[in-house]
Amino acid sequence: MTRSESADPAERAAESRPRSAIQLHTLRDIDEPLPETIRRVANAGYEGVEFAGRFLDADPHAVREALDETGVEPVAAHVDLRALEGDLESIADRCRRVGCDHVVIPHLGAGYFRTTTHVDGLARRLDGLADQVDSHGLRLSYHTSKDPFLPLLDRFGLGIPANLPSPGFVWELVAEAVDMTVNGGDRTVEATGLGQLAFRTDTLSFEVDVGWVSAGGYDPVDVFELLGDRLSLIHIADVARTRRFPPAFQSVPPGEGILDLDRVLRASREADVDWLVFEDDDPSDPEAAVYRGRATLDRIA
Repeated sequence: MTRSESADPAERAAESRPRSAIQLHTLRDIDEPLPETIRRVANAGYEGVEFAGRFLDADPHAVREALDETGVEPVAAHVDLRALEGDLESIADRCRRVGCDHVVIPHLGAGYFRTTTHVDGLARRLDGLADQVDSHGLRLSYHTSKDPFLPLLDRFGLGIPANLPSPGFVWELVAEAVDMTVNGGDRTVEATGLGQLAFRTDTLSFEVDVGWVSAGGYDPVDVFELLGDRLSLIHIADVARTRRFPPAFQSVPPGEGILDLDRVLRASREADVDWLVFEDDDPSDPEAAVYRGRATLDRIA
């Protein structure tokens, strides 16, 4: 009899659930070296960390030492698209030195998702980069924001003007206005910029931030289903609306905003991901957020 067969149902459930990690952007305002932050989250009970800004400046030897000492695993590293394209070899070397095999592009603005033409160009760019990243033994994901859930303007007869050179914020406001006022449009995830990006790429995978999906007016569970095995990581985050138009949101602790947290946690357990990553973009008390995040992820059991 195997260990899993002999374990009681609660033990089997614990073994099968996604593991817990924290996005270290949550803790950026704590003034301490990155290795000490790793020890901090290990003491709170996290099994993994997802690196952000300070990762590219920290001593990789000291980071690896802290990871080995604590047993915390490096889940992924957020790295800006232009940084990856401009200095991939050194970033890949840094990742290898700390044992991280996954890099994530953290944000792409609404200009990348203005029209189907824009999405096509982005898809070629990211799939090509994903192949380069793969040649270094790494995986590439794109982290979702609200922007890819704005309407593609060519679906509303605005493709030609939207493709003309113009300030990005102008067309972002137009897309927001269309999203709020046009009735009868296709509100499926497949019709969004994210859905089209998924259809037009092969190698790229996706890290879904459930808070920003909700801010975009879509159901994170539908996004999980659309992406299937290309869903690499799930960010457990939340937002609250602060202005109707132009729409504005602020990060809040998961469960205190517009997200149906328990439903998303249930769906996350069924999704084919190894890690759930807690994130609070703007915590009032970062030290307390570490423990609040761990308690949030424990609710998945």
